[in-house]
Amino acid sequence: MRGLLILLLICACLSSYGQTVSGIVSDKRTGQPLTGAWVATSKANVITGIQGEFSIVGTKTKDTLWVKMQGYKLYVLPLNLANSKSIRVGLEAAVIELNEVHVTAKRDRIKDSLNNRKMFAKEFNSSAPKLKDMIAPSGGNVGPIPMVGITIVPSQFIRALTYKHSREYKFKKVLIRDEQNRYIDSRFSENLVSSITNLKGDSLLDFMDRYRPGIDQIKKMSDYDIRVYIKVSQQKMMGDSLIKTK
Repeated sequence: MRGLLILLLICACLSSYGQTVSGIVSDKRTGQPLTGAWVATSKANVITGIQGEFSIVGTKTKDTLWVKMQGYKLYVLPLNLANSKSIRVGLEAAVIELNEVHVTAKRDRIKDSLNNRKMFAKEFNSSAPKLKDMIAPSGGNVGPIPMVGITIVPSQFIRALTYKHSREYKFKKVLIRDEQNRYIDSRFSENLVSSITNLKGDSLLDFMDRYRPGIDQIKKMSDYDIRVYIKVSQQKMMGDSLIKTK
C-alpha cells in the first residue's frame, strides 16, 4: 500500500513537470518567419529568433500557448503536450479600420500608440524590482516598525541583478524602439519629404536614410522646424553631389 502511494506521488510530480515545446512563428499570408514575436505559456515566456523559431516550457497536464506581435492578431492555442511538441504558428495581420478618411497622421499615431501600450501593458510596465521588493522584515516581531531587522528576498534580489539580461527587458526595448520609429515616421514621412524636395524613387529613399533624425532630435522640433531641416538637408545633399562630380 505504501509503495502504491509513493508511485502515485511520483506520477503526480511527473504530470506537473514542465515539458519543452518548440515551433516556428510566421506570417499566415506570406509564410515569412516573424522575428521578435512574444510567445508564452503558464510557466514561461520567450521571444522568437531570427527564423521565427522558439522553444518554451509548458505544463505537461494542460496548458495554453499565447503568441503576440505588433500588427498581428493575438494567437491562442490549447496545448496537448503529448502530441504538440512541434508547432507551426501562423499569425494573421490585424486590420486597422479608420472611421474617417481625413483623420490626421498625428491622431493615427497617438491612437496606435495607445492601442499598442494597452495590448502590451504588462511588457511596457515591466521593471527591475525596487529596494522595497528585495527586503522583508525578519524574525517574529513584524509590526508597523519591525525591530528585529530585515532579510533579503533571494528571488527578487537575483531578478534585480539579471533584469537587463532578461527576455522581458529585451522585449520591452524592442517595443519602445518600434514606438519611437513609428513616431519618427509619422513626422518625417516620405510624403512630406517628397512634397518639399520633389525627390522620387531611389533619390528619395537615399535622402530619407541619410537625413533621418533621431528620436531625441525630432521631439525638440516643431512642424516648421522639420520643414526647415528638410530644406537645409536637401541643400547639403546637392552640395555634396556637386563636390563628388568635380
